Amino acid sequence: MEYDFSQSNLLVRSNGDKESTESADYFFYHMNKRNTNVNSFHVQRSDDTKERFFGGVIYFEIVPDLTCDYEILNSAKQLSLFAKDKQILKWLSYQLIDKLGQFKQLWVQDLPPGYIDFKSRKANFTLSYREPHLLSNMDDDYGTILNTNSIDRDWGVWGHHMEVFFEGDIPEQSMALVNGKKVSDQFCFGANETFESIRQFVIDQYGYGEKASKWFMIAPNDNDLVCTCSICKKHGNSNSSATGALTFLVNRLSKEFPNHHFFTLAYRTSKNVSPVILEKNAGVFISTVDLPKKPKLDVKTKPVADFLYNVKSWRSKTSQIYLWDYIANFDDYLTPLPLLERVHKQLLFFKHYGVNGLFLNGSGYDYSTFEGLYTYVLSALMVDSSLDAADLVRKYHQRFFPTTAALLTSYVLSMETSALSGNMETGIYTSFRSASESYFDGNKFEAFYNELTGLYKGLSGEEKKRVDKMLVGLSYTKAQLSYHSGNLNETLLDRLSAYKNYTDMKKYKEEGGALKTYLDEWKLLKQELPLKNKVENMLVHELRSGKIISEGNLLHDGVRGFLSDFNQGWMIAGEDIQVNTQIVDSTTQFRMRFLLNKKHGMKIPAKVEVFNDSNCIAVYNKGDFFLSDTSATLEKRLQIHKSAKIGLKIYISKDEKKSIIACDEIQLF
Repeated sequence: MEYDFSQSNLLVRSNGDKESTESADYFFYHMNKRNTNVNSFHVQRSDDTKERFFGGVIYFEIVPDLTCDYEILNSAKQLSLFAKDKQILKWLSYQLIDKLGQFKQLWVQDLPPGYIDFKSRKANFTLSYREPHLLSNMDDDYGTILNTNSIDRDWGVWGHHMEVFFEGDIPEQSMALVNGKKVSDQFCFGANETFESIRQFVIDQYGYGEKASKWFMIAPNDNDLVCTCSICKKHGNSNSSATGALTFLVNRLSKEFPNHHFFTLAYRTSKNVSPVILEKNAGVFISTVDLPKKPKLDVKTKPVADFLYNVKSWRSKTSQIYLWDYIANFDDYLTPLPLLERVHKQLLFFKHYGVNGLFLNGSGYDYSTFEGLYTYVLSALMVDSSLDAADLVRKYHQRFFPTTAALLTSYVLSMETSALSGNMETGIYTSFRSASESYFDGNKFEAFYNELTGLYKGLSGEEKKRVDKMLVGLSYTKAQLSYHSGNLNETLLDRLSAYKNYTDMKKYKEEGGALKTYLDEWKLLKQELPLKNKVENMLVHELRSGKIISEGNLLHDGVRGFLSDFNQGWMIAGEDIQVNTQIVDSTTQFRMRFLLNKKHGMKIPAKVEVFNDSNCIAVYNKGDFFLSDTSATLEKRLQIHKSAKIGLKIYISKDEKKSIIACDEIQLF
């Protein structure tokens, strides 16, 4: 017989040691706090095994040398929970509270739905490190319930932040020697001064890990500089690889602090595999930035083959292989993105090749659409990859969105099904135009948005608050659809303006992307007087190859680009282009505008030539442009007769090797 969860009397016990007792006390406290009918459901707490008790017993014990992550023994009279540490027992406690809530009047509406059935089993987590870098996981208490990791909770130093260890000016001995000169924006990982600075920082801030272990990222700054001093070269450094001295330092720190964890990054100058075997408390994060972001990976393709070669090479040096993966479109946090099937399929793929940790880099501290759902589902899949993602989606929505659950589940699963069946790429930097051509279905979104707006009117309580926030975010996507069709209504902008009510909804993308700026751009558009452009049948192609540029329609769609965002209305080209068009009526004015963005190489064209039929009628150079901080506008009087065939040749700037053209409109009026 199995344990009866419907029993009216329950006794919570432990084996009496300090940590097991604290775990049992924790469960007992939260059970009492959530018990809404103490008259019919009695919960007691005692470790006195001599005391006679009639009812069900739930037993807690921490076993540090347990051969699995946790074990459940389910018998008729007692449910026993064993785990390696307190965190795992806390997670199991909430899973159990949710389970008991199916039989008793317990307040569980604020808890993520449980997925453990509490049958007897010995179990290991699919991954040992599990972090969805999303807003919901930033809450410490919620992360405990989900049993996830977090860069804020677990890490002493994360990412490219070596400078933190020095707590002030970096000593010259710790600066990298590059081309015979010391540089301040890269480090010498072989220097004893570097080791001592890190050692003292760890001791001062976290001790030797007696109370709690911490993780530390030992990684170069995000550039291509490498120290080639005699010490670093001795450890294996070359002009392009810092892995040798870096892994030497990682191992030295790991030996000094056996209770802490030290990881490096397989990325840029540290991508090459370590020349030495890493200590047991050391490991590596391998970036998946070059890996296709689609559900099914083909091992015969070069990006996948290169990735697997890297993983296998590092596996010969360490058993701690973690991945720095990506679960956001960093150009657009608010447009719905299908990612559950992709992550689930790739997780199984990664696990097969020995990966045992995932940092899923998402929108972080910024709100993104469905981030609460994704945090829950991805956390569960990293605990147990055999779970069904669609079932988890249904459970989550039924718990937190009881009235709108059917609609939300249908829309999310429809996106996931389409992305999976088409093996769609969901790139981590994808413009709205590109998304609309692949995984984002504007018509389905419109129907979903309108239906959710209708249901919102009848909601109340917490669900209304949650849906209100969701609709504010989704109004950005609705505005995007309107922008690309050249229409907009005031109600939509008013709803999007409500982002101000939410402290975590300030941005729609990673770089820049303030929603305030986005709305200001709209206001400028609305203030502009409509202009009748007298061109038709415009064709844009690369001058050298003759290849047609599909986004050439942006040059005559009547919608000005956003100066704050090159993905909004700008046609981008990496080489000289030719434009052919026809005039429908006589014109006297010619105008075109280019975006300036130094970081992305967007420059003023070197030259613009205008042709009437095959005759060159005007040539404009840099001095003919009117310049602002963010744009270059060419506006000239140009008399052209009706029905004339016009050609333009736009020559890219030669100031830099990687200059590009970004143009929003070509207007003849």
